[in-house]
Amino acid sequence: MKYYHVSFDSLFLTSGKPVDTGLMSVSDVDRLSRSLAIYTTLTNTGLAYNNTRLEPVFNNGFDISHRAFDAYLVNEQSIRYLIPVQPFTELYYTSGSKKEQQLNLSFGRELMPRLFVGMEFYLVNSPGPYKNSKSDNKSVSITARYHTVNERYAASLFYFQNKLLMQENGGITNDYIFTGNQETDRRIIPVNLTTAQNKVKESGFGFEQYFNLSAQPAKPDSLQPKKNNIQIGRITHRFSYHRNQMLFTESDPLAEYYAGFDTVLDTEKTYDSVYQQVVKNSLQWNTLGYRKYNDDIPFYLVAGIEHAYIQHGGFTEKPGYYTQLNPYAGIRIGLLKSAFLDGTAKLITGKYSQGDLMLKARLHQYLGTKAKNVGSLTFSAELINQDPSWFFQQYSSNHFRWENQFSKSKFVTFEGAYSWHGFTGGAKWQVLDRYTYLNKSAKPQQFTGTTTLFDVYSNIDAVVGKFAIKGTFHYLLNGNDTLIHLPDFTMKIKVAFSQELFNRAAVLQPAIIYTYYTAYKADAYMPALRAFYLQDEKLTGGYPFIDLVLALKVKRANIFLKYANLFGLTGDYSYISVPHYPMRDPRFYFGVSWRFYQ
Repeated sequence: MKYYHVSFDSLFLTSGKPVDTGLMSVSDVDRLSRSLAIYTTLTNTGLAYNNTRLEPVFNNGFDISHRAFDAYLVNEQSIRYLIPVQPFTELYYTSGSKKEQQLNLSFGRELMPRLFVGMEFYLVNSPGPYKNSKSDNKSVSITARYHTVNERYAASLFYFQNKLLMQENGGITNDYIFTGNQETDRRIIPVNLTTAQNKVKESGFGFEQYFNLSAQPAKPDSLQPKKNNIQIGRITHRFSYHRNQMLFTESDPLAEYYAGFDTVLDTEKTYDSVYQQVVKNSLQWNTLGYRKYNDDIPFYLVAGIEHAYIQHGGFTEKPGYYTQLNPYAGIRIGLLKSAFLDGTAKLITGKYSQGDLMLKARLHQYLGTKAKNVGSLTFSAELINQDPSWFFQQYSSNHFRWENQFSKSKFVTFEGAYSWHGFTGGAKWQVLDRYTYLNKSAKPQQFTGTTTLFDVYSNIDAVVGKFAIKGTFHYLLNGNDTLIHLPDFTMKIKVAFSQELFNRAAVLQPAIIYTYYTAYKADAYMPALRAFYLQDEKLTGGYPFIDLVLALKVKRANIFLKYANLFGLTGDYSYISVPHYPMRDPRFYFGVSWRFYQ
């Protein structure tokens, strides 16, 4: 089973990404643990998180993302279009301590000739170990795609809906009650907020359709002279509608927790509502025609234009309306089956974010050929020049208000890496000009100078005999550690051993997962803003997170038992990653992943 993202172009330009059904990943119980990235998190699964690496993102004209919740959401960029060769259903369920439950469902099949449908559902429900820390997150996506017999025309549809409910307790009032283990019943430990909560709703739908401008070339006949079948490409039209709603409520706006920030406007209750709507239409031409990944496409060119209509309200006194006309282009060149060059560009025009620009280039060079080599080298460069997010420019709520006229920020990234047999070693240099952030007062501020980050890293994803190893290591040189707070060193590694049982009828796989990052002044979290901000009071990190896993594969079922945060049994209660938010205590998980085929 494979899948693709976003558009038909990604389906034809690649062989698709495989759906991970292996034992190695079955114990990754939540979305944050399903990648090698390392996050600082709050006291419960499904709540806000922050990356320990800085990854600048192009706002694409108008920022509609939720930086602290993105991993829990599906949208037109993250929806998986399943490519089933036969009817496929996968059910994934986990149960943890404190009544934590997670449920995933994936379904895909060919409903009728050339008509494929898919559906995925995600649920996490966890009351939380501390007062007012419940999470109840749901998301669903539905897809369909169709192509004609001759593949001259094809269309796809998508729909998604997310609903996140996150209680916000503002952290515990006194860290020593936890670090000194003064109270073992976590529900008794006092918290800063007892009635605050955030709701996030995100939904949308859209479609894509393409038409090949040339008729499908005839299949070559060995008895006839070879014809030069010229293809003049295809035209693609995309439409999407995207709506966000964010609501922060609080029945005690005068709580001491808010005392150091802006004057409260409504002293009876807080009801801060924000919404955004974006409608996009794009029309593009590319050179693909009927070519596919297996045809070894040596050249690909795409050019198009996107019209965007944007409406927002709630965070300013008056609703805002904008239109944009955004040209974009991309190219891919294959050279002698050993080198591949990619490039993309997009320019934003219109009243809002006019002149925002994104440029990317990437060279992938095999040391030999793609089929036979001694590794490969990758070099990439990226430029993002854009206005800071709307959130930094203008905002008005019961607890926070500001109006700014920040200049454009610029992010330049250079990266180089060597890969061979599952090992990758590389370095990334980031230059940040006019970096915008939330300062220690949880207010937007723009650094007027330039700073840099230099990240040396290595990744491994390899199988050696019966052992499987997957991990990442990063060492960071921070040009301004008073402006950007990140750990100097981070690592996450998983080692598993597989043993076949009962004449290969089953596979047993014990594993250990080790995660660590050096102590640093991690950003604090402000529930009323759904965002992280600088703080200089608390050091977090320097704690080894160790998880033990025992997984079993029997036919189509993967079953696991996991014990998380083993080091917590030593009496070291320093496992706080976000100031005043203790992470979860040592705990068990049980889960099963079951696949069904017709």
